[in-house]
Amino acid sequence: MALGVWLIAGSVAEILERVRAFRAPAAESLRRLTGLPRGAWGMTLAHLGLGVFVLGAVFETTWKVEAADTLPLGGALDAGAYHVVLQDIQAVEGPNYDAERAQLAVTRNGRPICAPSPERRFYPAGGQTTSEVGICYQGMSHVYVVLGERREGGPEPVWLVRAYWNPWASLIFIGPAIMALGGLVSLSDRRLRLGVGRRREQPQAQPAPQEQPA
Repeated sequence: MALGVWLIAGSVAEILERVRAFRAPAAESLRRLTGLPRGAWGMTLAHLGLGVFVLGAVFETTWKVEAADTLPLGGALDAGAYHVVLQDIQAVEGPNYDAERAQLAVTRNGRPICAPSPERRFYPAGGQTTSEVGICYQGMSHVYVVLGERREGGPEPVWLVRAYWNPWASLIFIGPAIMALGGLVSLSDRRLRLGVGRRREQPQAQPAPQEQPA
């Protein structure tokens, strides 16, 4: 986390140093700010985006919460502050697959958050089974719900359900977007473009002086 904060703070501090913020009159700082080359803005955005990405990765890996349980219809599990209830399972026929689609309800402190519908798909042609994740977006955080295999043998069928709470996961995608924007801004700076050098003009050969007859 310290690396991400250092990158962001360093990017901001560099801009403030360039414009002599708090050391020069406001009008002078504004003039310097508007006169900064695009290459400088591009470099600042690139470092800023890298810091945002690092923070997102740290938050997502450090405070991530995972929960898994086998649930019958009406069963529930908790992932952090989120309460996930398995409400229904439906059979779905796709163009080239058969699937079980779950209908779940996600609440937080009794307040409805979302109703994801994850699927477990089976492709007969290739004999493959895949999972389609249900995602709930909560600001910068994400809640993922995955439907697992069906299990028989008890008084009623149950399904394996996994729920993940990923705090500030959106920063992992916002950071690279800021870095890409910084690259585009830098490329728009004419001074940094790679150009083809002009061919050097060859000096014209001067005619040899003619000897004067004696």
